[in-house]
Amino acid sequence: MSSSCAGRLNEDSPGSGIARIEVVTTDRQKYSIRKLREPDAAAFRDLRIEMCRLHPEAFGQTPEECAAMEEEKALDWMTPCDVFPEKFVLAAFTGERIVATVAFRREDSAKERHRAWIWAVYVRPEGRGHGLSRMLMQQVIDESRTMAGLEMLTLTVAVPQTAARTLYTSLGFITTGINRHGYKLADGRYVDHEEMILWL
Repeated sequence: MSSSCAGRLNEDSPGSGIARIEVVTTDRQKYSIRKLREPDAAAFRDLRIEMCRLHPEAFGQTPEECAAMEEEKALDWMTPCDVFPEKFVLAAFTGERIVATVAFRREDSAKERHRAWIWAVYVRPEGRGHGLSRMLMQQVIDESRTMAGLEMLTLTVAVPQTAARTLYTSLGFITTGINRHGYKLADGRYVDHEEMILWL
């Protein structure tokens, strides 16, 4: 990423974990950062359709599957922070438009609550080059380290996504394995996925 971000915390949403943050990048782009809530469900579904259409190698659904998703299902996928404090989507906005996301989900079962998943890491084309993925990822990592009993973050990344793999490595993630033929695309191509973890 060519730009860095600096922000100030706005305390208008106390008790929500990561409150709203106003961010101005070094090239004077302005963003606000907050967790998604129930009214954001439709916008998140639209974003999911876009990410699955533009990057089929990276995301598990097809655009058609996302478009057919009922709003209740989209809300469940989004896991708004005001309902599930340990399941959330952190997003960057320009005005009311979502331009970037990183999603977090902690496992529910007693034997798996030591780990959590990172998913839906995406920046819209107009938001790229401003350090948003790194900033959102770091915010999620920082909050993860405050959660009692949480020991590790896990994610998968498509092997062709060199920039994403470089970002995760720079944040301290290490590779634990390769999922061969993780996705089979509509044109018959297979995509391998790298499995990564970050020890907290």
